[in-house]
Amino acid sequence: MRFNLKSVLLASCMSLAIIGCSPPADTTSPAARAEQAMPKMTDAASYGKAAAEWQLGTISDLSYLPNKIPQSSYNRGWVKGAFYIGLERFAEKTGNQEYLNLLRNESYENGFELGHRYWHGDDQIFGTIYAGAIKRGADIELLQPTLEKMDKIIEDASDVSLEFVVPGPGQKGAEGTCQTRWCWADAIFMAPPAWAAISNVTGDPKYRQYAIDETNATIDYLYDPDTHLFFRDSRYFKRQTKNGRGVFWSRGNGWVYAGLARFMEELPAGHPARKKYEAIFVEMTDALITRQREDGYWPTSLDDPDLFTNPETSGTAFFGFGLAWGINQGLLKGDKYVDARDKAWVSMKDAVQPDGMVGWVQQIGKDPQLTVKDSSQLYGVGGFLLMASEMIEAGQ
Repeated sequence: MRFNLKSVLLASCMSLAIIGCSPPADTTSPAARAEQAMPKMTDAASYGKAAAEWQLGTISDLSYLPNKIPQSSYNRGWVKGAFYIGLERFAEKTGNQEYLNLLRNESYENGFELGHRYWHGDDQIFGTIYAGAIKRGADIELLQPTLEKMDKIIEDASDVSLEFVVPGPGQKGAEGTCQTRWCWADAIFMAPPAWAAISNVTGDPKYRQYAIDETNATIDYLYDPDTHLFFRDSRYFKRQTKNGRGVFWSRGNGWVYAGLARFMEELPAGHPARKKYEAIFVEMTDALITRQREDGYWPTSLDDPDLFTNPETSGTAFFGFGLAWGINQGLLKGDKYVDARDKAWVSMKDAVQPDGMVGWVQQIGKDPQLTVKDSSQLYGVGGFLLMASEMIEAGQ
């Protein structure tokens, strides 16, 4: 026979009238408690709060995922890191000290260490979170583990080709030997802003300069001057979709677009490197707004909108963030940019379910794939929080 311990204890309290006896602690799931606490979604702040609370309420089990992907559970990895990047900006825009304390605690629990593949751009993303903790008062000595790894990366100075080549026995690399450098589009979001942020809190420009040099190499290698979009990596230079179109992945370009925005804001005012990034950013913007769908989303495959026709929110969130950021910064001026931003915001709000879940997120991958309404992921919520933060600044 199986007993419900909570019911037994509650019945004992009631029948025996034991003095001081109280029902056991609430065992409602974090997700259910988060849903009960959902604010009414009326503006960017309430939409962001709903999404943040839903994600925080489910982050310990991730049972909503099609399968519990190891990358999503890793506490120093890019998936959680991308969510925390969005959460940090949203917390700063709304003055949410609870969220900022959470990020500080995460930094302490991580020992201010980069991911175990410290040489891999994805595992450098937490440098941004650690730098934020230092800016908000944590002892800079705690940053030593990150500085040691970054110093080693600079000292080793990988000069491998950016071509994606499968690693052989004894060669360093996750998917490709080039991943000791930033040879895939996603890395622009993960790594350069972290390196620049570390320079800002330490006062040492060498980390910023390393990021500038490597980012320039990545841009020169992966940027397509004809479409003004980025290939995900060299494996896609000549690859085509089944419809005979080039493969330009929405989220891959979203990683670059949002990453450039975040990198630029970490550079000192008037820094000479910024001019190159501004030019690429504006070129990308003009290319992107011509590819936006009427419903506000961007197609999962940017140059083949018929490949998959369901909404996709991770690319759309990062594009929407970049548009809103560019307008707020005065870099993008004109009704066409405002209209594209507003269409993207309407589409993103439509993707937020009543409990705060951000749906239609493509799962972990490296090229366009099908999405479904109930598909979510931490980086999708992170992207939404980035956009919500900029929409708050825009007065939405």
